[in-house]
Amino acid sequence: MFRFKNIFLIVLIAAVAVSCDGFKMPKNIFDPSERAKYERRFTGPDSLMTRWKTEFSAAAQNQLQITDGYSGSVFGGSNNLYALGYSVGLKKGDLLVIEATVTAPEPKIFIDIFEAGRGAESSKTELLRNGSVTRFTENSGIHKIIIQPEIGYQGTFSLKIYTQPSLGFPVAGKANRDVQSFWGASRDGGGRSHEGVDIFAPRGTPVVAATDGYITRTGNSGLGGKQVWQRDGLLGSSLYYAHLDSIMVQGGAQVKTGDTLGLVGSTGNAKGGAPHLHFGIYSVGGAVDPYPYLRKRLKPVYKKAAVPAGKAVKAGSNLRAGPGTQFEIIATLDEKTAVNVLAGDGAWYHIKTVSGTEGFVSSSLFQ
Repeated sequence: MFRFKNIFLIVLIAAVAVSCDGFKMPKNIFDPSERAKYERRFTGPDSLMTRWKTEFSAAAQNQLQITDGYSGSVFGGSNNLYALGYSVGLKKGDLLVIEATVTAPEPKIFIDIFEAGRGAESSKTELLRNGSVTRFTENSGIHKIIIQPEIGYQGTFSLKIYTQPSLGFPVAGKANRDVQSFWGASRDGGGRSHEGVDIFAPRGTPVVAATDGYITRTGNSGLGGKQVWQRDGLLGSSLYYAHLDSIMVQGGAQVKTGDTLGLVGSTGNAKGGAPHLHFGIYSVGGAVDPYPYLRKRLKPVYKKAAVPAGKAVKAGSNLRAGPGTQFEIIATLDEKTAVNVLAGDGAWYHIKTVSGTEGFVSSSLFQ
């Protein structure tokens, strides 16, 4: 029984260690988060730490939203204890990137990312290192991002929150516009749905590995015709490259991102049609939409903003859930109100009142 428990524990640890990037040795899975370590080592007054933790809780529970590609400046205002909390919609396969540029010496900036339905307790805080934090999105849905500098930090910094593809594009020289058939499209008169994307290219265009991994098998059979299957780790996802004109790799081979696996063709049930690559991803739960993994997207341009000259917001001002009129109104100020300006992009500012009400207001509402 003791031996069985040990084997079970080893398997469990191995499973936890698996990520989109493949099989990795467990890294600090039993260590406390960066936030927990900071709290434990803090030697200042307990009242400051209590306020710092209260700011985090408020940010975790607020109603504020942003869209993919947000950028702006973070001020903190006169309050050197603050946290920014924003919800953003993400899709499985997105690589979330949070960038911050600060002046030296670099402060500790704590980053928490968690699925909105799971709560802040599910997050393991990371420290911003070398100006960024990246996170692979395991599940589609609303995610909460909390950004909180260490106690006492009074500087400003630039902030960008955006997504990038987590895999390389699997057809050399091609891009989003060449994807012309998407996940879920009807096939065989509605008898089945499309479990992947089709990337169109001239016959003979190189099909390349979308990530590092190894080839589990190759062959010529069924709907896919000439095909290559790649595993992105010991227990990771399987990547499926189908309708190839020719195969240029063997089963068991280790491959790196960009290595040629074969050439675009129209074999299998694509015979007689325009040459293209069918690309699919299969994980433990079955097939998943590969497009968020592949979709190329521009990085946002940093929108530098200055703190508004006015320190109050006009009576009757609407506080919105996000930086724009398309976001819902979450509060209306009955009177002229002094505010703390936490962040902004020049057109819209994230503010907080003395009573703790948060929202975004237009730059035109300051006085």
